Amino acid sequence: MQKDTKSDYQSLLQAAKDAKAEAMMLEFVEQDDGKMVLRTSNGESEDLVSIEFSDKVKELLGDDTQLIGQSMIHAAIQTLMQKQLSQWHANVYDEEPVHYS
Repeated sequence: MQKDTKSDYQSLLQAAKDAKAEAMMLEFVEQDDGKMVLRTSNGESEDLVSIEFSDKVKELLGDDTQLIGQSMIHAAIQTLMQKQLSQWHANVYDEEPVHYS
């Protein structure tokens, strides 16, 4: 499996921070060399995350290789979204209403 999982996660996190509130359309593709990448659909930036399985792991996973890679990417996105939600909730301030009804 990919050695730089942490740096890939950090790249994904940084891309999300840079995008701020903008929508980001992503695509998950398997390249000709078997490497699976998550990138923006406009293709303007470098790959956000990449997963490359060794031949031995590919042999063990068989036809499920792409499904496993996709599940790994999905888990990273879910974790990122949960972290963002936690940060947004932490920034909510209670304000005294000006008028009570």
